[in-house]
Amino acid sequence: MRKSFLIRFLVVALCSSAAWAQRIQNADMFFSAGPAWNKSRAIGGTNVTLAGSSGFAYQLDYGYQIARASAASLMIDFSWVLAAPGAVEANVPGLASTSMNAATLGLRLMVPVHSRLSFYAVSGGGGGWFSSPTVIGGASPSVSSSSTIHGVFAFGGGADVRLSRWFSLRAEVKDLVTGKELSGAAGRHHVLPLFGVAMHF
Repeated sequence: MRKSFLIRFLVVALCSSAAWAQRIQNADMFFSAGPAWNKSRAIGGTNVTLAGSSGFAYQLDYGYQIARASAASLMIDFSWVLAAPGAVEANVPGLASTSMNAATLGLRLMVPVHSRLSFYAVSGGGGGWFSSPTVIGGASPSVSSSSTIHGVFAFGGGADVRLSRWFSLRAEVKDLVTGKELSGAAGRHHVLPLFGVAMHF
């Protein structure tokens, strides 16, 4: 039993060492941030109007290559996004949060167009937690926050500019599509422009 385990361990270690020696890279991690905002709008079914707000979004993205054809590569893509477009005020008393957390798993297609420049498309699905403005009270209404867990479909794309073997700059636009009027959005879309650094290993 121990001998069998040792043999398997040595095979994996040797393969990993060979891959490292050949400098094979099949994974990356992308740290990014960007603006997040909500436009002014009315809460559906009420006369309460929300002011616009702005804040920031942050993303941690991990990709692992599962297939390669010619120069293009297909990767499994895991993404976690935290967005805080800011607390919003309304034409009635109160303050409401519009933050959201979303995690998605999907696929990313990377297509190099130059030795240092690649374009890519990404899509996936998952779920998230959304904090949204809601109206409470009767004759004297006010605005508060409610929390909802909802499914998420994400799609987008971007460009990767390689600085070295280990690092690149990356710009991406991602749309998180979920339920209506969640996290301060008027519809189902949460569009986020993101900029950051990717590490390749």
